[in-house]
Amino acid sequence: MSDSNASKVEPDDRRKHLDFIQATITRMSSASTTAKSWMIPVVTATYGYALTRNVRSVALLGVAAVLLFAYLDANYLRQERRFRRLYKAVAEGKNEIAVFSLNPDDVNLDRSGKSTEDWAKWVPRGINRFLPGPDVWLSWSVGPVYFALAAVGTAIAIKVR
Repeated sequence: MSDSNASKVEPDDRRKHLDFIQATITRMSSASTTAKSWMIPVVTATYGYALTRNVRSVALLGVAAVLLFAYLDANYLRQERRFRRLYKAVAEGKNEIAVFSLNPDDVNLDRSGKSTEDWAKWVPRGINRFLPGPDVWLSWSVGPVYFALAAVGTAIAIKVR
């Protein structure tokens, strides 16, 4: 909503809207944690089996699992950040956001429909919806965790016959 229309939104409606957005942010954060908790036993089993049985293909399967979980976790973080921007915009009442809208694109798109995320300006919108940006991949909760696990799996794959 614009500043003139923001005052027309009832405070209780705004609070409830913020509650809805916060619930979505919490779900994204929880899903990210769940992805990591599922990844650890999968990677441990594949890397352990590859080492004990000297099977390179299983180590590579573990690396593929790490990459899959990294993509899932990066997407959860990307979505969480998008909803945090929506939360901020609703709390400030500065953007033209419909009451009770849970569409983060209401904040992330300019009037022409282009993304306002710097890295995504050159990426077609259809691809941008599924591709986390470099800021997500390099974040402390995604990059170091998954890079280290992929490096360990690669080292195991090189070591075994």
